[in-house]
Amino acid sequence: MNTYTVIMLGPSGSGKTVFLASMYKKLSTQGEHGFFLEVDGAEKRKRLNNIYTQIAVDEKWPISTDYAQISEWTFNCRVQTENLSIYSACQFTYLDYAGGRLTDEMEEEDSVFESKLKEADALLGLLDGQRLSALMRNEKLGKLWAINDLPNMLNVIQNSKSKRPIHFVISKWDIIENNFTLEQIRDRLLQIEEFRNIVEARNKAHTPVRLIPVSSVGIGFAKLQPDGSMAKTGELPQPFQVEVPLACILPDMIQSHLEELMRKKQEELSKPIEDKADLSFWDKLGQVFGGGLKILQNIQQLLPKKYQFAEDILKKMIEYAEEPAQKKQEAAVKKTNELRREQAASLKAVSDEETALKHVINCFLYIRNKLDHTFPESDITLL
Repeated sequence: MNTYTVIMLGPSGSGKTVFLASMYKKLSTQGEHGFFLEVDGAEKRKRLNNIYTQIAVDEKWPISTDYAQISEWTFNCRVQTENLSIYSACQFTYLDYAGGRLTDEMEEEDSVFESKLKEADALLGLLDGQRLSALMRNEKLGKLWAINDLPNMLNVIQNSKSKRPIHFVISKWDIIENNFTLEQIRDRLLQIEEFRNIVEARNKAHTPVRLIPVSSVGIGFAKLQPDGSMAKTGELPQPFQVEVPLACILPDMIQSHLEELMRKKQEELSKPIEDKADLSFWDKLGQVFGGGLKILQNIQQLLPKKYQFAEDILKKMIEYAEEPAQKKQEAAVKKTNELRREQAASLKAVSDEETALKHVINCFLYIRNKLDHTFPESDITLL
């Protein structure tokens, strides 16, 4: 069973620990998403549940991760079949680094951090919704975030040279959504030179960049106070889209690897890809690796071992890879029912780890497709 590592970046108070606790709570039992997460170790399971309980019941919010602490959370992605048998599909390890590592002065380079950063499969950058709201209102809190916290995070991302997906996750979306759209937030972020430079560089390298709105507590759970604090209302939390960043990791990582393989193959063949607006990802691959099943056979052996999925799984991920931008939302609407049918069929076929992985990828594709439908601006493509 393969393990995929995600580095979580974000200044103190951005909501990384709360996000993880909320994601686990929502996915700790199998429901509409078709899979569930199991934490590695009873102690960590209890800790996440205690954090979530503190979120839901206590007046105070959980404290920030200690400066010296690297919180490592491994989630086993599992599937329960209709006869209640359970099979593991894959694992995701989240490394939650204390926010002070991004913003506080340090005398020496953090070698442990640098090592983990190089090994990661994806980067998840938490953008504090409260500070984003302040930025949209041209307030001091937002300006400080834009000129200090955000550039520090982007500097770490820039120094991560490997072509891994970047998911900018907007925490506390419940604060934002009644006042600003995702398109407005995206446009404002792109006005920040450092942010735009990172996006353009990743676009040129054909590396997926996403802007994903989430709320660990949901609408109505807390209200922003005049002093800038968040006061709980007494309502129970109802997490919003906390499962989406997890679901985007493998599809986006496959796309990133395939783009890199295409680039290398083009260099070997000195054969540029015909660039047309309506050209599908499959068509682009076909120009370089040949048509039909030959594409899959040629590609599979070139991928890193933990991405060498079965040919039918790989084919499905390619088919649902990047659509031409102008067709993305339209395509997402059409794909919804098809993906839901495939998800139901793949659950009935689960009988081992490989078929469990196939089903989980169907679930991931459905969730990502829903994001493309609901928030088409989430995919930041400028070029």
